[in-house]
Amino acid sequence: MTNTPIRDADVSVLTLPREDPPPTRQPQSWLRWLTAGVAAAFLLVALYWYVPRSSALPEVDTATVRLAGGHLPTSPLTASGYVVAQRQASVASKGTGRLEYLGVTVGSHVATGDVIARVQQDDVQAIQHQARARLDVAKAELRDAQLSYARAKALLPNQFISQAEFDTTSTRLRRAEAAVRSSSAAIAAAEADVQTANEMLENTLIRSPFDGTVLKKFAEIGEVVAPMAGSTGSRGAVVLIADMTSLAVETEISESSITQIAKGQLADITLDAVQGKHYPATVEQIVPTADRSKGTVLAKVRFVELDDRVLPEMSAKVSFTPVAQPHDSAQPRLFVPSSALVQKNGRLALYMLEDETVQEVSVEVVSKSGGDSEVHGRLTASAQVILSRPGESIDPAH
Repeated sequence: MTNTPIRDADVSVLTLPREDPPPTRQPQSWLRWLTAGVAAAFLLVALYWYVPRSSALPEVDTATVRLAGGHLPTSPLTASGYVVAQRQASVASKGTGRLEYLGVTVGSHVATGDVIARVQQDDVQAIQHQARARLDVAKAELRDAQLSYARAKALLPNQFISQAEFDTTSTRLRRAEAAVRSSSAAIAAAEADVQTANEMLENTLIRSPFDGTVLKKFAEIGEVVAPMAGSTGSRGAVVLIADMTSLAVETEISESSITQIAKGQLADITLDAVQGKHYPATVEQIVPTADRSKGTVLAKVRFVELDDRVLPEMSAKVSFTPVAQPHDSAQPRLFVPSSALVQKNGRLALYMLEDETVQEVSVEVVSKSGGDSEVHGRLTASAQVILSRPGESIDPAH
């Protein structure tokens, strides 16, 4: 087989397949739906805002709840102050001397009569010994004079002695009687000296005047103490003692608020150092004078209950319980127009307007006076009640 070459072939009869051109793209249908949805949403929002604004709220007649008698609870009066011991003393020595004993420290508890300190007492003891020695001598002279007097008195009546001896005995008797009188006076003086020496010795002891706690210490062993601190180098008081059961809060009340507190009034004390703890208290005293520079009056509020956390000079806040005035009734009385009351399901009610919102409130009529009715219910003073409702006539309760 041989391949014959094609030379003069007619190529006009040959055809080539042609591809159709791509179709023209049309807008997608979902885009049209999205546009329509957004337009509808805008329309709905416009209708939502337009309809409430275009339709005016109905006009209603209102009246205010009237308060008569009594008073609404007011916030309690509060004041700041400090804890102060109402019974405290700076204990000093009655005599002058060098401190040789100190038996307490700051925080020590002492009882009435306990020896707190002692002043050096050697010189006082020497004076006491001298006074006692003079007393012993005076008593010995008295006993000798009494014996001589007794012997002379026994011999004279029986005339057992001569005239000369009798004269001598009489002279001795007179001397003995004089000695007795002198000895008696000497004994009285010596006893007085002993008593003085005992007092001076007692004055060297510094005792606690009452039960309490030592808050401060002013002197140390070796320092000279004297009554009223007689010299620049001496101490007046030795310690400061306070009765911790007499703690009270001293607070200053403005003159314009002093009428809101009274003696015996209940109060509540809170301390900055004891967070969350409330101490019941009572007003113990209102000082009957004012401070003209501050315009305040001092009040003392006594703790009813105490614990070890309450210390003098702590800052405190006092809240006074309001005192009921005699001209005020126990509870406030609320009055509303009788035309605001309606019967609903066998009960009385009224409609209260608050922030353009109508609320139904059930009430109970206590009494009527003219066109008003006294009611009990969940009402507040100055609340607005509706006298008529739109589109509905109100049938007032009579």
